[in-house]
Amino acid sequence: MDIKKLFKDKKSIIYMGIIFAVGIFMMSGTPRTAAKIENTRQTRDISRQLEKILSEVEGAGNVKVLISYSSSGEKILAYDSEEENRAEDGRDETNVKNQVVYDSSRTPFVLTEYMPEVQGVIIAAQGADNENVKNQLIKGTMALLGIEEHKIEVLKMK
Repeated sequence: MDIKKLFKDKKSIIYMGIIFAVGIFMMSGTPRTAAKIENTRQTRDISRQLEKILSEVEGAGNVKVLISYSSSGEKILAYDSEEENRAEDGRDETNVKNQVVYDSSRTPFVLTEYMPEVQGVIIAAQGADNENVKNQLIKGTMALLGIEEHKIEVLKMK
């Protein structure tokens, strides 16, 4: 196949551009998708752990927890940058290529992780009618999630 003919045909150029754009999109989207899936798992795990520990509070009985988040959290991934400098016709041109750094198991290397911001918590507990139990559930939730008391509501479970 002659490369020159390929670039003269407008349809071929359009198709190559589309394929290139899709390839770039797929390469750049994978780490973010993996990060979002992991954040979802972490937030579910936190709810389960909170339910488990709060149900151990004396008099609490069965406990269910719902945590609402105002943000999804963020992971800052490590990037390997490659810079290429060229000087042509008196102009300096710099191209920078960034690629995500992966570990040996093809997992993106995370530099920093910001947990999702908690907006509010609802706790339904069998023992919530006891003021002492209610206060302990609130204090435990405040300690674990680092949020203010007014963001927590404890309700009596039926």
